[in-house]
Amino acid sequence: MTFPFAIALNMSPAGWFATCISAIGFLVMFSIASAKGDYPGLVRATLQNDYNKRKKMNKKTKN
Repeated sequence: MTFPFAIALNMSPAGWFATCISAIGFLVMFSIASAKGDYPGLVRATLQNDYNKRKKMNKKTKN
């Protein structure tokens, strides 16, 4: 029997582990944000923190 939507990923156990941890982390963070009702705020805060870290790193590399 063939499965029309099945794709062989050929991932190692380490790859599966990393994928599962990432998926679980995403679900946990999404659940927390949804429970608090501030998913856009979570995204905004994450992007702002990333921007601040990049800005800080750029200042260090320029000096």
